[in-house]
Amino acid sequence: MKKSITWIFASIFLFGVSVSQAQEQDSILTNYLRKAQYQQGIEYINTQEPTRNLEHQKALCYKWLSNHSKAIEILEHLRENYPNDISIQLELAQCYETRLQYSQSIHCYEKLIETDSTNTYFQVRKADLLYRSEKYRTALENYLQIDPETYNPSYLKKSIALCYEKLNQPDSAKVYFQTAWELDANDVFSALNLVKLCIQQKDYAQALLHSETFLTADTTNVQMNVLNAFAYYNSDNYKEAALRFEKCRAAGDSSLMVTRSLGISHFFLKNDAAAYPCLQQAYERDSTNMTVLYALAQVSHNLGYYPEAVQMYQKLIENALPNRNALYTYYKGLAQAYEKDSLFQDAAMYYSIAVSYASSNAQRMELFFNFSILLEYDLKDYKMAIYYYTQYQGALLSYQESLLDQPDPNQEQIKEIEVKIDELSKHIRKLRTEHGISYNDKVWGNN
Repeated sequence: MKKSITWIFASIFLFGVSVSQAQEQDSILTNYLRKAQYQQGIEYINTQEPTRNLEHQKALCYKWLSNHSKAIEILEHLRENYPNDISIQLELAQCYETRLQYSQSIHCYEKLIETDSTNTYFQVRKADLLYRSEKYRTALENYLQIDPETYNPSYLKKSIALCYEKLNQPDSAKVYFQTAWELDANDVFSALNLVKLCIQQKDYAQALLHSETFLTADTTNVQMNVLNAFAYYNSDNYKEAALRFEKCRAAGDSSLMVTRSLGISHFFLKNDAAAYPCLQQAYERDSTNMTVLYALAQVSHNLGYYPEAVQMYQKLIENALPNRNALYTYYKGLAQAYEKDSLFQDAAMYYSIAVSYASSNAQRMELFFNFSILLEYDLKDYKMAIYYYTQYQGALLSYQESLLDQPDPNQEQIKEIEVKIDELSKHIRKLRTEHGISYNDKVWGNN
């Protein structure tokens, strides 16, 4: 009896020592973890008898030290022994995701769903990873299977919209982005993407409607202000676009798109002084944009910066695609810039090139007249001046015939053309007489 009592007391004592030691171990490890001393925690765990809990804690230490490969190694071993342990499976899924090993992470979430089919979070994470794996159709199918009553409905609608967008189904994407925004008025991401898709589809009326609705509640969002300005710009409402792009600039947006669009807006509004600095900055950041080059060429010409206008037209010609009308415009502009800069020989050369690209009678009329004036008054080349006056006269006659062919000819216009032709004939005769120039001269056979 005495021995039995002694053994009982000994057992109680040993159990107490064991509990005390376990508590002391837990306290030491907890202290390391609380202080984020994860390496010390690992070293301490390595001195202890391995248990499921300690191995799990060691895996977490490696995870927090960003040594995910070592964490995965331990967690995989634990999963073999505890296949239905949700915490192990979840940590493993997260480690694989961090290492961008999405297929392994998806596999973990599939196992988690098998273990707990009611957990919506696992279903959403699986769908998210399918999306990140660029398996957009499968991701879409998974998102659509999730009950929106059991998870954030705005997030689900937004995720579905992103899948539709990646699958090149913008109409469906717009529907879901709009629904997500309606469910959560603070969902800036969905609102922005809705407006972007409207602009991409050239549905500028809807882009303006949605962006104006958003800005009524929040006037400070930089991205939405830019999209709103861009919608006005693409609607050819350059006055409103310029006001909004100016607002974006004042708010600190000095991006190329804002600077370029503001400059072009001012250009179309014929506000050359305001357009010039913006176009100059846009050109310095991107010297290949043809719209900027053309606008800067025109604005420089209008402001009297003729050497710069020449430079811009030359770049336009260098970079132009073989488009007849574009080349006509660029060569004509280059000729006019040289003429304004009093470089008349250069101007004459480019006028003659522009003539070869003129594709309509109206274009030829304008060129022949300008070229004739240059030849007569600036270069004193009367023979060539008479030649181009004669070409201008022929273009006027063609224009007169086109007016007469109309069902209801404008008699006032016809009379005006007759007067021009008559006055031009007198001027040509005068030049021929004064300078002794005959129609038999070689110039008429060579041009």
